[in-house]
Amino acid sequence: PVLASSTRQIFNVSVLVLLTHLGYLILARPPLHGGLLPLTVTAIILAIAYRPQFALLMTFSLSLAITSTRGTGIDHLLVQVTGQAAAVLMMRNIRTRTQLVEIGAIAGLGFAVMTLATALLTNQGWPMIASDALRRFLWGLLAGFLVSGLLPLIERWFGVVTDVSLMELADGSHPLLQEMVRRAPGTYNHSLTVANLAEHAAEAIGANPLLTRVGAYFHDVGKMLKPGYFIENQNGQNLHDTLEPGLSTLIIIGHVKDGVALAQQYNLPEPVVDFIRQHHGTTLVEYFYRAALRQAEENGHATSRQEGTPCPLESSFRYPGPKPRNRENGIVMLADAVESASRALSDPTPGSLRKLVRDLLMKRLLDGQFEESGLTLSELHQVEEALCKGLIALYHSRIKYPEPAQRRSA
Repeated sequence: PVLASSTRQIFNVSVLVLLTHLGYLILARPPLHGGLLPLTVTAIILAIAYRPQFALLMTFSLSLAITSTRGTGIDHLLVQVTGQAAAVLMMRNIRTRTQLVEIGAIAGLGFAVMTLATALLTNQGWPMIASDALRRFLWGLLAGFLVSGLLPLIERWFGVVTDVSLMELADGSHPLLQEMVRRAPGTYNHSLTVANLAEHAAEAIGANPLLTRVGAYFHDVGKMLKPGYFIENQNGQNLHDTLEPGLSTLIIIGHVKDGVALAQQYNLPEPVVDFIRQHHGTTLVEYFYRAALRQAEENGHATSRQEGTPCPLESSFRYPGPKPRNRENGIVMLADAVESASRALSDPTPGSLRKLVRDLLMKRLLDGQFEESGLTLSELHQVEEALCKGLIALYHSRIKYPEPAQRRSA
């Protein structure tokens, strides 16, 4: 999260600092001498929610402030900073809860090593030094266990999702995904394909591929409430043939709201729910919009184009948004569009697939769908290339390549 521009994040950090100081005051007293526990928990939480640089700055500032107010020596400050810095720096690529416990052990080891090192500056006996080192190691280890258990609460509090939770969501056994397999198998297969395409595109520009994959898995879960109205689940009969374009549009657009409700019911992390909200942005449901225009013209109620007034129907045929607000959501929007459109191609050649991706990207770019995503033109070009390669590989067995000239002339 962006701290400087978010009142909520400033409030969260302030509360965390106050709780840390309160925890230190309670636990640092004898016989526990456990002040390192809240400091280590806070260091790991900050590394989860923010950049490592910010976590290091905050943990050093906290340790310095506590050391100054408590009147403890430089040896205590060195012990605190060493273990916390070790924890923060080792927080990259954490994929399991066991690794969080290991981070706690690493912090504890840092405390223990620095305790032994600072013992050279004191006249304590070795039994006391060994006792302090062991106790501080155990407090660090306990901090790892606490963060592992409190991880869902931490994610919800700070509005983030860690790779640990994403890995748990990505294994395909989530009840919501299993429900989609049963009720909307076509949508499920579509989501898997979108996930593969989007993940490679995210890797190409240095975005978060794991978040992109998980977001793509869940982006269309709302379709399973009315699966027969979406083409990937239809078996020849199109239920929209008997409906007015306006009603069909309401059903199509409604899958976003239904998906958000299901995701919240199943307690999905908010960054994953955002994929459901944003994967269509404010795009136009073109098929039914054009059908409504034709119907209006046939009935003699179409808006006069000579007057230059916009068609009053268009706003009713657009998704409510919001538009994608980060790179990962922008990638899934485009991957979703190209995967759906590619299935309508009767002869998917490399050239036709590249043209399809290019046309859909330009249409959304000119429609302003990527203006809040943070995607640059250079990154959009890289995403385009990655999606083209993915689609060509996907349709490789169906593509008929021209025969070599020598074979044709033989």
